[in-house]
Amino acid sequence: MNIQNPVRFLLLLVLFSKTNSGFAQHSKLQIADFEILRNKTEDLLKIYPDSALVFANQLMTIATSEKSEALRAAALSTLSGVKIAQSLPDEAFPLNEESYNINKKLQDKKEIANNLSQFGTIYQNKGDYVNATKYFIQSLEIAKDQKIYSIIKYNYRCLSKINFLQNKAESALEYARKSIDLDKVSPNPREKALGLVSIADYYSLKNNIDSAEKYYAQSYDLLQKNNIHYSMAWVLSLWAIIYAEKNMIKTGEMMLKAQAIFDTIAPESVFSANNIGNIGEVFFTIAKNDSLIAKLNGNGIPGTKARLLSEAEQYFNRCLSYSAKSKNAYTSLYFTGNMADLQAYKGDYKNAYNSLQAKFRYNDSLFSQKNKNAIAKLESEKELQQLTAINKQKSIINRILIGSAAALLLIGILGYRNFKTKQKLHKTQIIQLEKDKQLLAIDAMLKGQEEERSRLAKDLHDGLGGMLSGVKLSFVNMKENLILDAESVMSFENSILQLDNTIAELRKVAHNLMPEALVKFGLKNALLDFCNSMQLYGKTKIIFEQLGAERLLSNTADLYIYRIVQELINNAIKHADADQILVQLTKTTDKVLLTVEDDGTGFNTGLLQSAKGIGIRNIQQRIGYLKGKLEISAKPGEGTSINIELFV
Repeated sequence: MNIQNPVRFLLLLVLFSKTNSGFAQHSKLQIADFEILRNKTEDLLKIYPDSALVFANQLMTIATSEKSEALRAAALSTLSGVKIAQSLPDEAFPLNEESYNINKKLQDKKEIANNLSQFGTIYQNKGDYVNATKYFIQSLEIAKDQKIYSIIKYNYRCLSKINFLQNKAESALEYARKSIDLDKVSPNPREKALGLVSIADYYSLKNNIDSAEKYYAQSYDLLQKNNIHYSMAWVLSLWAIIYAEKNMIKTGEMMLKAQAIFDTIAPESVFSANNIGNIGEVFFTIAKNDSLIAKLNGNGIPGTKARLLSEAEQYFNRCLSYSAKSKNAYTSLYFTGNMADLQAYKGDYKNAYNSLQAKFRYNDSLFSQKNKNAIAKLESEKELQQLTAINKQKSIINRILIGSAAALLLIGILGYRNFKTKQKLHKTQIIQLEKDKQLLAIDAMLKGQEEERSRLAKDLHDGLGGMLSGVKLSFVNMKENLILDAESVMSFENSILQLDNTIAELRKVAHNLMPEALVKFGLKNALLDFCNSMQLYGKTKIIFEQLGAERLLSNTADLYIYRIVQELINNAIKHADADQILVQLTKTTDKVLLTVEDDGTGFNTGLLQSAKGIGIRNIQQRIGYLKGKLEISAKPGEGTSINIELFV
């Protein structure tokens, strides 16, 4: 069902009220009306959750009057869906659980598949991706057996989203394609369009703008052709984001177009609230850039800095109002931080401080110990899977060895030569297994290091960094209410300057621990950003060059290459006393060549054999994991040249 305007929605209310007045007349008609009303209620969930709640309560009334367990289970499931749409997962869970228990007793597999899928959605919305994945997979097994294509496609899209949120791009794409493929046997334009959005999200994550644009456009055209307006607005709001880096004005125009649709249909919905907040962020970004303001030309975006800031604040306030109403803590957390930045930019430090405090409260409520336990659980399950795989391989090898020995006893002397050949093969396999185990151990250790770096970076940036920013705002606010002599003013300003330097140093440390540029902009830009930042803070000139083919590497390879360069540059600055460092990254079709040269003091390469530092050991481990080679050329007083060949 597509609700295009409030008038049509009011007509639906009248229709349902008339339908409901006839429920008491005939039981059979009442049950038939129950199914119609349930379908209409589920159509309203994303658009008008408050109105959907009215109809869900009517379903409960019908189920009670009919004294039917099957109808009660269906009504409870629908009511649970409404609570999910209202961002109330803790209220949704017991309703869905009661429905699930009834359906298990009735052995209604279709409803059980739906219950399991709703459990997955509840856990997904709470950020518990471990349990969410478990329930979506259980639902998939039943839905496939019963050929319930709508539930199968929904589960695939949700699993794609979970993998997308965890930066597992290839798995996300696989689930999205499975959802699209099912449209051949179960055509549904809206479901196909949502599957196309999942594929577009994948290409957006891989920074392949052309492909992302292609799939967003296909999804939008399909929805427009079938007059599915609410989903059209949602797709537009997602599509707009891919242009943000290179064309912020185009992003703003598309978001305004999407909001015009949202405002007509469902201005207070979750997706509308997110789009409203994003418009505020776009206006704030343009307001801080005079060259962007100069390019504005009657495109719906305010043409002056003052109006941009004013309307950005209005959009943030509107977004936060809707998010508070729907209890959407994730949206509130993000845009409260943006509001604090805007208020600080305008010099409204008191309100900026209050917004920061609100952001910390949202942060504390979302990232609780429960989420940390879920992450630990996920990691332990990964380790268990790895150990199981290794033990399985060992078991297979043992069976082969026993079979080979038995065959040798039967064949005797004639099989001696064959035995020798097989023995060599098994030794090779065992050596390979040992190498694989070492790689697994190195991978686990390096991933553990990176996860700890990431945790420390977040704690420093979001925790200590936020507190220091709050302290600074408090000092600035305090200064306005104090009367100080000239000497005290100078001392006060020096203290604030030292605090600024401390915050900058903290951000530098956090950035080095987990480079944000690597995730957002790729390896080349991240290395360029790192080299520029190191040059900014020291006297050493650092030159970075990338040559060869433009091809994407895996996230792991990008991260390990970044860490190798980071360690080598730090070593050159710290130990070589170099005036200039050259970093050259060359990509071919099957490998990556990395060269780091400096004109520093050099060293005796023979000392590397006895070196105990963890820096060179980490470099060697990462190179080993990427199946690479390391060559170091250095002499005292003649600088150092390091050449690395990686087969990635």
